[in-house]
Amino acid sequence: MKIPKISIIVPIYNVEKYLVRCMNSLVNQTLKDIEIIMVDDGSPDNCPKMCDEWAKKDSRIKVVHKKNGGLGYARNSGLDVATGKYVAFVDSDDFVKTDMYETLYNKIEEYGADTIFCGLFKYWNGNKVIEIRNVDKTSVFEGTLLKGFSLDLACSSIEVKKDWKYELSVWHGLYSNELIKKHHIRFRSEREIISEDIVFHQLYIIYSKKVVYIPNALYYYCFNNTVSLTNARYDSSRSTRMINLFHCMRDLTKDRDPQGYRAQRMLLAYMRDNAKKIVDAKFSHRETIKYLKELNSQHIWSEIHYPIKTLAFHSFVIAFLQKHSLMNSLILFLKLVKLAKRAKNKY
Repeated sequence: MKIPKISIIVPIYNVEKYLVRCMNSLVNQTLKDIEIIMVDDGSPDNCPKMCDEWAKKDSRIKVVHKKNGGLGYARNSGLDVATGKYVAFVDSDDFVKTDMYETLYNKIEEYGADTIFCGLFKYWNGNKVIEIRNVDKTSVFEGTLLKGFSLDLACSSIEVKKDWKYELSVWHGLYSNELIKKHHIRFRSEREIISEDIVFHQLYIIYSKKVVYIPNALYYYCFNNTVSLTNARYDSSRSTRMINLFHCMRDLTKDRDPQGYRAQRMLLAYMRDNAKKIVDAKFSHRETIKYLKELNSQHIWSEIHYPIKTLAFHSFVIAFLQKHSLMNSLILFLKLVKLAKRAKNKY
């Protein structure tokens, strides 16, 4: 049996409106030697039927129907049946350039690497498209450089003002299926931790020998699906999942970062992002204060000894207000930051 060059895993849940766009971008890839694994995660809409219809039209398509378990476990179901040399992940409300996988495959083979990443587009229904390039030129990480790169996939070092140097999601690259199978690398559930992609990278990269990062923007990350997890209304479980991620990342990186600064900075970034979501949500003032206090419990701050003065100014102010439980001041500051951002974008 011939092994496909790439297995593309597509978790599917409640994306009937966007599935055709996604699948058209995959079946029309210039690289033909691929398999596309559609994982129906117990979708309540017409997606299960659509998956079966796609499989009838293209022999390269496999369909897995499963009980709903979330994005991470859906990807795991795809990994269980993936036979390609490399594995790729695509979110079903996104799409890719038709030469994405030919470009990535040729580059990863050219450099003899086991992992490759590319740039992306942030896409708002075609009305607004922003190109994101994390590297200016093709960059290779191997040997001692991989240690720093693996930590950068968790969070930036103290010297860097921006919290993340690289896009953290798994959908803009290729991964060695051999490494994944040999070490039985799997995703955690996003219902347990707030970002399953970050953990997957830490579990995977330690076995990688060479990573290539190219500047080409090839993936379209879409903001037009209101059902998407990243656009979901704030809920209190986020705090628990955020803390679970922090503890997991602290343990996974302690051999490379004994002070735990990367995991702590990652936690601060998520706490800041969640505070913004709480203030932006349509909660009463009492609810807003309640959720902010829950998010900024002193128990968590007892585990943080990151030098917050090294953060960018607005990040430092938010962290300071959170640390000292100055919730009303925090609300005011976040609203002022939002107003200033709107004014800047307007002009």
